[in-house]
Amino acid sequence: LAHSPMVFMTSAELADGLRQQPDLYKALVNTKTHQELDPNSPKLPIHLVHTAPTGSNSGLQTLVAQFASVSGKRPEQLTVADVQVYQTQIQAIQSKVIRYGVSTRSLAKDMVKNGSFWASIASVYESSVIAANSDQQAGQSRYQAVYPQATFTSNMRAILPKAPWVSRQEKAAAQQVIDYLRSPQVQKIATELGLRPGVPEVPLGAKFSAQFGVDSKAKYDSLSSPQPEVVAAMLKSWQEFAKKPSQVVVLVNSSGSMSGNKLAAVQKTLRAYIESLGPTEQIALIDFDSEIRPPVLVDSTPQGRDRAMAFIVNLNPDGGNRLYDAALEARNWLQNNYREGAINVVVILTDGDDSDSKLRLEQLFQELEKSGFSSEKRIAFFTVGYGNEGDFNPKVLEQIAEFNWGYYRQGDPSTISQLMAALKLEF
Repeated sequence: LAHSPMVFMTSAELADGLRQQPDLYKALVNTKTHQELDPNSPKLPIHLVHTAPTGSNSGLQTLVAQFASVSGKRPEQLTVADVQVYQTQIQAIQSKVIRYGVSTRSLAKDMVKNGSFWASIASVYESSVIAANSDQQAGQSRYQAVYPQATFTSNMRAILPKAPWVSRQEKAAAQQVIDYLRSPQVQKIATELGLRPGVPEVPLGAKFSAQFGVDSKAKYDSLSSPQPEVVAAMLKSWQEFAKKPSQVVVLVNSSGSMSGNKLAAVQKTLRAYIESLGPTEQIALIDFDSEIRPPVLVDSTPQGRDRAMAFIVNLNPDGGNRLYDAALEARNWLQNNYREGAINVVVILTDGDDSDSKLRLEQLFQELEKSGFSSEKRIAFFTVGYGNEGDFNPKVLEQIAEFNWGYYRQGDPSTISQLMAALKLEF
């Protein structure tokens, strides 16, 4: 029906340097700056973003493409033994990652908003580059797609099963739907969304041009999938060895308003979060209300999980809300215990506005600016407003997150578990 290849998204000033590389992933193994790739490029650190391979097709395609690049083999030729041989080189590439994500479109959008100092290369679909350049605001730089010599393509297919349980009438109805989706008018809609049409006779349209950062005549070799056992080995290697480590401070508001099913849902969510920790992930849990309690350090070991369970069980809804003070306390703890070579992040879970902090919001912003992505120790903030709007100020939580290169989400007892599972994919 339609398709879109995986590309490297980058700014115009860096694009030529990337295009000079016969195999960019192989080049990323041993380079730290864009000037090492191209003397004419600025001495900008290489910061890579791509979606998490455990939660996204594009992330898995990116991981497989990395193994294919460093091994010099086609994906279908790779073996389980190859994964072990080349995982150290994959780890070297992954060390450049500053954030994983849940969708290529959101990563591309954040890249445009935050600029090349936040992320200089993104592994995304071509359609995401078109979308990012379609939503440009005044003063924002345009981005370009750099096409690998060989890449995966996201293919949107319609499949009509030939099976005895499909009746003649169902087949006829399904064929009508497929014919409609392949009709010129619907295929034109696909091109307007940045997708290449599945019907060759349909023209690409105006968005497939340099103005939107893409090449309508781009040539690339399409990669095929490895064997299932090889994919499983790659994912295991990524989770246990190659994935960039993370250190996350989770601030949990336990003020009096968290009583009832709110607290129970948060406790259940935190337990699921802890149980999913991998060997490269560490977190510090901080409980706050009118008081800010010492951090409880947690990892994937049995002892770490036991400390987490004690923290979760002892959460007690009482007191007020020192949100601003707690946010600064979490940042200060991360600065003092900064994990080099890792993604360092603060996640805030709160169901209410600040009521008891000594710090004002403006003072908090002044302090957080010292640890933003323009600083040596880059610390991102993600915020979750928990409950009904009106219980808290979403604009404040949004400001705290976006000021520090993260994002804000709203949750409630029915959605908090899913929301936190998606958030964990970011790091």
